[in-house]
Amino acid sequence: MLSFLKKNIKKIRSSWRYARLGKTVDINQFKLIFLDPCFNLCNLECPYCPVGCKLKLKDMSRGFLTLDTLKEIWSKSLRDYRGKIGLYNWGEAFLNPDLAEIVKFIKTNSRAQLILNSNFSFSSDEKILAILKYLDKDEIIISCDGFSQATCEKYRKNVDFEKVMHNVALINSNRKRITRLKWQYLIFPWNLEEIGATEEFCGKNNIIFYTGVGGITPDYPMLPTPYSFNSNKFRCEFFFDALTINFDGEVYPCCAFFGPVRYSIGNAFDTSIQEIFTHGKGKEMLDYLTHKSEGGEDLFCKLCVERNSSMLDSWKI
Repeated sequence: MLSFLKKNIKKIRSSWRYARLGKTVDINQFKLIFLDPCFNLCNLECPYCPVGCKLKLKDMSRGFLTLDTLKEIWSKSLRDYRGKIGLYNWGEAFLNPDLAEIVKFIKTNSRAQLILNSNFSFSSDEKILAILKYLDKDEIIISCDGFSQATCEKYRKNVDFEKVMHNVALINSNRKRITRLKWQYLIFPWNLEEIGATEEFCGKNNIIFYTGVGGITPDYPMLPTPYSFNSNKFRCEFFFDALTINFDGEVYPCCAFFGPVRYSIGNAFDTSIQEIFTHGKGKEMLDYLTHKSEGGEDLFCKLCVERNSSMLDSWKI
């Protein structure tokens, strides 16, 4: 019996989570929620990123999350949330002029853990210090793929490595001991030789170093893909761990979304997350994932790269 449980624990957990979400929605069922403060805007031009390489769709929005929008979303869905909130996704969060006020509001009105991710290639000491005042058991991620200007700029176009290192030092000397600082290093053929130097620097400065896979293709495919779905054999739990609320309140199943607003499953500014998943398009998505319906043509999950094996043909690894 014990071996059966160990072997099938993921399937059992998945079935339980789906069954529970289909009947009632507790916002704390979502382990991580991305609340995008700056969508489709960035100071860099990374060629493998749909924002950086300037890919556009006709009805793709762009803009900043405002404090008023956040308060409306908060009152409807997030006031009792105790999980993790990622204040980043498809854009540079620190471009948002209200970011410090957004952090202050979340930290003074919830027990949620914040995660901020930035390229830190800018001059904004005042904003950084204002944000650090409110962070405690939270997390800051530095996205930098090298340990020199020459290496970093090969992928992160327009990066200023000197500004990055200035901001790292500023954060490290002013953060609370319980605020974690991480260095995310995407691996490419040209930056392998600087991994050691970066890791050594992180070790000396109490920074958590970790690596990730670099870009896949310069012509990064839009999500959803233009292909019809091939498979719906497994139960995706990504939306439990990466539910995304855009700057304008539009809700998407996961952080992989980058495309037209018609694939939104609802708007958290107009209605609650609970309502979206029990009666709205979110319920339609759940019915599709649990094989209860075919799902409509504007259902993001039907065309997701993770669920569509034919999409892999267009990815150049």
